[in-house]
Amino acid sequence: SRPAPKQPSSGPQNPAESSSAQEDKVDAAADKKPADAEPEPIPFHKLPDLTQGIPSTLEAELEQKSGKSPSYLEVSEGEPSSGGGGRGRGGREEYVSTSERNRKWWTRFMLTVAGSGSLVGIAYMGRNWEDEIEAERHPDIPNGWSPSLWWQRTRARWGESVSYYQDPAFEKLLPDPDPSFERPYTLCISLDDMLIHSEWTREHGWRVAKRPGMDYFIRYLSQYYELVLFTTAPFGMAEPLVRKLDPFRFIMWPLYREATKYEDGEIVKDLSYLNRDLSKVIILDTKPEHVRKQPENAIILEPWKGDPNDKELVALIPFLEYIHTMQYADVRKVLKSFEGKHIPTEFARREAIARREFNKQLAEKSKNKKPSGMGALGNLLGLKPSKMSMTMPVDGEQDPLEAFSQGKMIQDIARERGQRNYLALEKEIRENGEKWLKEEQLAMEKAQQEAMNSMMGSFSGIFSSKKGGENKA
Repeated sequence: SRPAPKQPSSGPQNPAESSSAQEDKVDAAADKKPADAEPEPIPFHKLPDLTQGIPSTLEAELEQKSGKSPSYLEVSEGEPSSGGGGRGRGGREEYVSTSERNRKWWTRFMLTVAGSGSLVGIAYMGRNWEDEIEAERHPDIPNGWSPSLWWQRTRARWGESVSYYQDPAFEKLLPDPDPSFERPYTLCISLDDMLIHSEWTREHGWRVAKRPGMDYFIRYLSQYYELVLFTTAPFGMAEPLVRKLDPFRFIMWPLYREATKYEDGEIVKDLSYLNRDLSKVIILDTKPEHVRKQPENAIILEPWKGDPNDKELVALIPFLEYIHTMQYADVRKVLKSFEGKHIPTEFARREAIARREFNKQLAEKSKNKKPSGMGALGNLLGLKPSKMSMTMPVDGEQDPLEAFSQGKMIQDIARERGQRNYLALEKEIRENGEKWLKEEQLAMEKAQQEAMNSMMGSFSGIFSSKKGGENKA
């Protein structure tokens, strides 16, 4: 007989073998994941950039329908998007947000409207002249329907539209001269760095300094010249300064930025708009580009930077006074002779030479028999009849014959007369200046009150007429 088969032992097994078998079972169980288990969270750096819009889920939905595993937010790092916008797997070309589509549509729409409006505006500006006045302003561009004439009229009208902002506010900046109060010459004076200097500091903020001798310069020359303040500062900024600097209105006509011309990116003071004879106009400025239209009428001074010991402004008075005294027909010729020179120094040198020559001629002619009469005096001095008014004595003045015999020249007589007039003017200001200012203030307040009453009366008339109509109804 065969021996019975050996039964497996039910005794305890080796501990090492038992633990190894259990670990294998755990690993096998871990490898088998349930179908409904939640996916592991995606790392933050792999998530798509939602600041540029929500990624499209079309691809994930198609994969799900085809039986593939969905990948809702899966982003492939190895394949950079073609658009670079980080909008899912597709680039900017594959996906465009609604806001971006709207923006592009509105951009195209606005460009189309702007282009169409420009074409319509150009076509409208090229129409025929509407009246005779407009046709007279452009005699070289007649009416017609040819493209060239149409384009010329368009350019002409466009130029007029632009000139409205670039040219002075009025064709005549000054009114016609008043015969009863006419000055033979006009002196235009700049403001910034000529009469005042403005500066800003952290300690004091904005401060404005008045140039030394400004009051004397303005008041003294007001008896010879029609003074015009010509500045590039706007009215709102400069007008309060002018009222403070010249409360007694010795400057007859202040002209501000609105009276200048804008040309080639620069502000220009065009004297041809002054409504004055340019042969009798002088302008003082610190910038040559401001007077480039009429440089022959300009005296360019160095900008004043606040020096309290400056005397340049006062040193210019004898030269300007001499021009008025000699009654030159064209001041531009006189200014041309001083071109490139320091005028106060050069004028003093020429005056000294003329004085020596005058004294020499006077001494030679005094040896001969002297003619009598003011006409003879004029012949002696070489004066024209139009300039003899300065030799006519007035009350309190020295007799011209006596003055000339003492070696005084005609400009000396004019200077003494000007000083007497200035001192009399200063005396009047000291005695009556405050009264004049109060009277002016009262007149301004009265005018404002009358304007307010007139405006309120017009409003009340409108409302009363409406109320009367309602009552009748």
